[in-house]
Order: sequence, then structure tokens, then C-alpha cells
Amino acid sequence: MSNLHDKLSIITESLQFFLPEIAIVIAIIVVLIAGLFKSGKLEGFYRAISLLALVGIALLLINQWHYWNDAESGLPLFNNMLRLDAAAVFWKIIFVSGAIFTVLMGYYNQHLKDKSSEYYVLIFSILLGANVLVMAHNLLTIYLAIELLSISAYILTAFSFNSASKEAAIKYLLFGAAASGVMLYGMSWIYAMTGTLSFDNMQFVEKLLMAHSLPFTIATVLTLAGLLYKISAAPMHIWAPDVYTAAPTPIAAYFSIVPKLAGMGILMKWIMSIQLFGNAPVSWIAILSVIAMLTITIGNFSALWQNNVKRILAYSSIAHSGFLLIGLVAFSETAYRAILFYSFVYLLMNMAAFLFINEAERKLGYTKLEDYKGMVNSHPAFAIAMVIVMISLTGLPPTVGFTGKFLLFSSLWESYSHSGNDWAFYLLIFGLLNTVISLFYYLKLPYFIIFKKSEIQKEGQLIFSLQNFLGFFLVVALLLLFFKPDSLMRIINSVSFAF
Repeated sequence: MSNLHDKLSIITESLQFFLPEIAIVIAIIVVLIAGLFKSGKLEGFYRAISLLALVGIALLLINQWHYWNDAESGLPLFNNMLRLDAAAVFWKIIFVSGAIFTVLMGYYNQHLKDKSSEYYVLIFSILLGANVLVMAHNLLTIYLAIELLSISAYILTAFSFNSASKEAAIKYLLFGAAASGVMLYGMSWIYAMTGTLSFDNMQFVEKLLMAHSLPFTIATVLTLAGLLYKISAAPMHIWAPDVYTAAPTPIAAYFSIVPKLAGMGILMKWIMSIQLFGNAPVSWIAILSVIAMLTITIGNFSALWQNNVKRILAYSSIAHSGFLLIGLVAFSETAYRAILFYSFVYLLMNMAAFLFINEAERKLGYTKLEDYKGMVNSHPAFAIAMVIVMISLTGLPPTVGFTGKFLLFSSLWESYSHSGNDWAFYLLIFGLLNTVISLFYYLKLPYFIIFKKSEIQKEGQLIFSLQNFLGFFLVVALLLLFFKPDSLMRIINSVSFAF
């Protein structure tokens, strides 16, 4: 009886450190109940309550950051099902920022019809799943968080309410179900070998060290496949282009940030665990190097042949997953901090890109590259901002996209210098070459905007709007962080990893 009392006490004490997630659940309940009263007048209420809730959640996370940013190790919550640390709080700040931009981006969304409350509920559900995922230290918690995140994403994909979005949602569901099944099967093997679902204790490591190399490799690769699916890394990337193209643009932007970076957050922990303090029977550096090369190559070369702007960004997102994997290959505290920096920069770049594309699609009906011909003459400020965003996505100065890639490649070179691992060197050369290749599709849009002349007189205009304001704000941030990245670096350098 006392043991049960102790466990209940631990759960109760954990609630005070789970306030942002509790706030998300409350927001879901409020919007869900409001959705029972079907009225077009309530859409403003859904949006207002969602924004207020997200701002409140952001303030709670900032408070958590001030409390935990100097902690050497995390705080176990709910009998070590979750662990709160500075890295998890940083990820959650990125997620709530992505959610805020998504809600603001969908301000004039015409796809919602009478499903506004469901739209915001699903956005909050993905946010909750992502938050739990980056705090997870238990295989069961990982699975439940991924399912919460994924099921909500499958439904949101269909919110364009047309045949293309329904088809993409079904594909996403089928691929996701297969990936989840594969991951769960791998986790069951790991549990059979270790006798524990917690992957951050000594029993987990000791049992895996005693396990035969073949079942260990099979189990960990199967589990890894499910996590790679969430970040749309090859060969688990097939769903991304169709989903990004068919889903409403704000939702495509949301998918490119929150589920992807949540998967990256848990992948960092998982790789640290299965390295077994450098005694793993397989070379995860080699495996991750091959996956990163394949992901970058598929993303970049597939994007070269695309004409739809959203589809280009979909393949760009795949390529960026490969660049994020570079930090895992480098496998050091410096590399993991570079991943955090690059992820924050990726939030700014991708959200800016989707904000401008959504505005051009909504106001002018632009969806293809040819539509942007001569935009520099008709909408010069808008066109210049889009060019800067594309330059940043490429990784060129004077934008912080260059700084992000520089930090990742620097950590990879440092890893090669210290360990002499040839795979790190091969990936470094490969990544640099692919950065050059990416120029050919990232600069396609600037080429059409600046150098191509429009053959027809296009109707519509881009006036000052909330989305334009947000986009220009992000463009300024991309430029300022290139010249002064030290403030962001100081924040990230306070995050510790258990290497």
C-alpha cells in the first residue's frame, strides 16, 4: 500500500512540471466544447482562444526554461516515463512557436468551412504529442506520443476537403500505420532482451551489451525506421511530397516543423542510448552516414525536377532532414547543440517560406514556378523577401542558414579530427557537394522572380497583411542572426547532454 502511495505522490508532484501540457489539454477541451455550437460567428473565438492558449503555453515554457537551463540532468516525471530537461524545453519552445505561426497563417484559411474547432483541436493534439515525445524516456511513452501526433496529422492532411487531400491522407495513414507497426515490433524485441521499457537506465544498457548482435541489430533498426518516418528521412520519406502538396499550406508548414523536429528530438536520445557507451555491436555512425547521404541526395535531386512550389519545399524538407542527421553522425555535445541551432533556424526559414507562398497562393493563385515570373516588377518588396528566404534555405550568406550549416559541418569535421572515422569525412564532402546541388532548385524561384518576364498581365495584388508582416519579421530575423548569432548560441550552449 505504501508503494502505491509513493507512486501516486510522485505522479502528483510531477504535475507542477507538466503545466504546459496541462494547458494544451485544457485548450483542447475548451475548443472542442465550443465546437459543439456550430456557428460561423464562433470561428473568431476558436482562433482567439487558440492564440491566447498558445501564448500562455509559451510563457509557461519560458518560465520552465529559466528554471531548468542550468540543470546538468533532467527531472524524472511520472515514475520516469518522462524527463524534463533544458533540451526538452528548448524543443517545446520551437514547437509552440511553430503552432503560433500556423494559427496566424491560417487566419484567412478558406478550407476550414464548418470544421474550424476540429482544425484547432488537431493542431493542439499534434503539439501535445510533440511535447510528450521530446520528454519521453520510455518506449511505451514514445509509441503513444507518436500515435497521438500521427493520427492528428492524418486527419489534418485531408482538411483541403478535395480528392487530392483525401488521397494524400490515406497514403499518409497507410505508410504511418506500417511504420508504427514496424517500430512497435522492434520495441517488443528490445523489451524482450532488456526486460525494461526505460532506455536511460543501466539495466537497458547491460542487457543489450549481453544480447546477441543479430537480434540487437534487427530490433534497433526496426525501431529506428519508425523514428526516421517522423522526420521524413530516406527510405521512409515517400509520404512527404504528396502530403505537403495536398494539405492546406499552413498545415504543410506545421508538418515541416513540429512532427519533424519532435522526431529529431527523440532520435537524438535514442541514438545516445543504443550507442551503448561506444560498445554497440554495429557502427551506428556508418548506418546514419548512409541514411543521411541517401536522404540529402533524394531530397535534392527530386526537387530539381519539380515545378510546384510546395512540392519543392517538400523535397527541401527531406534534404534538411539529412542535414540534421549530420549532427547525429558527429555525435558530440557540440554537434547536438548545432542540431538545436539549425532546428531553430529551420523554423524561421521554413515558416517564412510557407508564409509567403501561402499569401501568393491565396491572393494571386500562384502555385507553380512560372506563376512567379516578373514578380520583382509587380511586388518588389515581397519578391526580395522571398529571394532572401530561398538564399537562407540554400545555406548562403548573409543569412543565418549559412551559419546553421556551418556549425553542423564544423561539428562533423571536429568529429573526424578526433575519431578519425572515415564515414564522417565522406559525409562532410558529400554534404558540401549537395549544398552546391541544392543551388539549382532553391534559386529557381529567385530566377523566375527576377530574370523572367511575365507574358500576361496578372490580376491581384499583395497588400500589407498579417502574413506579410510575419514573413518580413522572419526575414529580418534571418539576416540579423547571421550578423549576431551569439545571443542564440548563448541560450543553446546552456543546454547539457549526457555524453
